Amino acid sequence: MEEVWKKFYLLLIGVSIKRIEKPKSYFDNEGKQKLEEVVKVVRRAFGREQMDYQDIYLHVTSPEIVFLAEEQNRVLAMASYNSVILSGIPALIVEGIAIEPETQGKGIFSKMTDVVRNGEYAVCLRTQNPRMYRALQKYCSLTYPNNKEMPSAIKEIRRELAECMKCEINEKGVVRGYYGSLLYGEEPTHPKVTSFFKKELGLKLERGDALLCIGLGRAK
Repeated sequence: MEEVWKKFYLLLIGVSIKRIEKPKSYFDNEGKQKLEEVVKVVRRAFGREQMDYQDIYLHVTSPEIVFLAEEQNRVLAMASYNSVILSGIPALIVEGIAIEPETQGKGIFSKMTDVVRNGEYAVCLRTQNPRMYRALQKYCSLTYPNNKEMPSAIKEIRRELAECMKCEINEKGVVRGYYGSLLYGEEPTHPKVTSFFKKELGLKLERGDALLCIGLGRAK
């Protein structure tokens, strides 16, 4: 019943979520045109029109399952997810996501994650982008890190998340130099998050720092 409601809701707002199993086979064959659209979305989302085609191709075709958000058969976003257990808690990891700039901030992340989510209590991601942190913050009832002390149970979830994502974090959940440099053509900012990223967490995006984020529950 819940799945039926999700599909009905998406039809009302004019957005459909397409599940692509075996992405490499799909994009190498019947989905070649969709691959070209996805490449353009990724480049625009990161503000880097010269982003390497092969690099995008590998990131799109490597996951076991990819999801596309479409409006009137036009790709608005792509994302890949992975379900895991972290410290005994079912969790959904956002492995990769790119959203058309014109549709960012309009709930596409929430719509896609609602379709993918299947009982996972935690939603986790690694990002340089304060707008993605804000999207997670709006989607979940609680998001870490924040300006408050992190409970030990959340620290344990984060520790296992770091192991799962094969990265080393400091006490604030920052992965120093993970990406090597800024992933975006221009440094992404958000009026409610950028100061927190820089002053409270000490992220240096130009050096490639990233942040592990954990969201719990679902915002009302």
